[in-house]
Amino acid sequence: MRLFLIAIAMVAWMTVHAQPRFPLKLASSGRYLQDAAGKPFLIKEISAWGLIQALSEQDEAAFLDSISRHGFNTVLTCILNTHSKMTGQPDWQGVWPLTVRWDFSTPNEAYFAHVDRFMKMAAQRNVLVMAVPVYLGFRDLPGEGWWDELKSPNNDSLKTRRFGEYLGQRYRNTPNLLWVAGGDNNAEGDLFPLVWNLIKGIKRQDSNHLWTAHFDANLGTHWSTENRLYASQIDIDGLYVWSETTLMDKGPQYKTELDHYGKGRMIIQLDQSYEHDIPHYADNENYQWIRRKMYDGLLSGCTGTSFSPGTIDNQCYSFKNWQPLMNSTGMQQVGYCFSLFESLPWHQLVPDTGQEIILSGRGTFGDIDYLCAARFGDGTGYVAYIPTGRTFYLNTRKISPRPLRSEWFNPRTGETLRIGTVGVWDKFGFATPDDGDWVLVMRE
Repeated sequence: MRLFLIAIAMVAWMTVHAQPRFPLKLASSGRYLQDAAGKPFLIKEISAWGLIQALSEQDEAAFLDSISRHGFNTVLTCILNTHSKMTGQPDWQGVWPLTVRWDFSTPNEAYFAHVDRFMKMAAQRNVLVMAVPVYLGFRDLPGEGWWDELKSPNNDSLKTRRFGEYLGQRYRNTPNLLWVAGGDNNAEGDLFPLVWNLIKGIKRQDSNHLWTAHFDANLGTHWSTENRLYASQIDIDGLYVWSETTLMDKGPQYKTELDHYGKGRMIIQLDQSYEHDIPHYADNENYQWIRRKMYDGLLSGCTGTSFSPGTIDNQCYSFKNWQPLMNSTGMQQVGYCFSLFESLPWHQLVPDTGQEIILSGRGTFGDIDYLCAARFGDGTGYVAYIPTGRTFYLNTRKISPRPLRSEWFNPRTGETLRIGTVGVWDKFGFATPDDGDWVLVMRE
């Protein structure tokens, strides 16, 4: 009983003392975000595209409370959105965002007063809002997203510029905001002047917030900066991969993540892993794949990751019955990952891509069972994700000149198995406890 009470007290202490202080900014390294007190902020994002449109404010507050309890500190959503899977209609509770259909120079004060209240609710709960100004939607799906409404005869690029200025002026002092361009669409061709003016309008009034982007992965635009039309507007490079197979020779994900980490800017996993979503690819159905991509990414330079829970017949983004999804298998396992990395100096992790530390058993670079690892920049520790059970050998002398406390972390259960203190060896072998995936954690 005493140990149980101590555990509760520790959880309460962590909840109180781990809260960020907005606004956020890029750290001096440019690799991660930090809050107003200088504390590193690991983006732990849940994809909730239709949240602002789908729920009452009471339910929005309940959703934010729930994801916070499960370790998420960021929500990806849209200020304007319409999608048959998400909201069906672009309004909130019958209140439309524009007073004249598809005329973006006519914002509806009642609608945006609701958006204001949502932003404040999120700030009160220490949740960062990654906001898409206008969800565009896939170009080949009329009626899903606003790409065709933007092109309405009632609208033009000057009006979207004014709308951007309206958003920028309204939200420039919102402390918990990060802008996201796009939304499943490259915004090119005849859409370009409309979306470009929207972004420039926001930026004209709001220079306080950072930008990332979410484009059309079906067209091979997986990274925010891979869309050359908008690359100059991007501060944080987000990787959006709905199916790892779409990466083709750029994959698996860790391969392209390491490549972009080498370019020196902050990188994150964006809108990743929809548990049991359609189509039912391994990316959504295989929990080991979901874990592998998340752990590999956080050990390959990403300082943010993403998830959305679901069951075969119920997806979180539809918000038809979201409460049961908060206890899904995926939510539990993602929570274990969050807890592990928050217990580590994750912002000091430097991907280990050399051959000096891992001597054998790593696997072949470019295969999905390749062992991804990272060392602490100050030489005080090492973390490795082993996707399949195996024996491998490390030169621990190359990690640290001092002995390291070592343990196995089970990403399936959140349990830890103590290995003991490993001394300074030129070659030291590790064998995973079983054939499943494991995380090796070594630290002083």
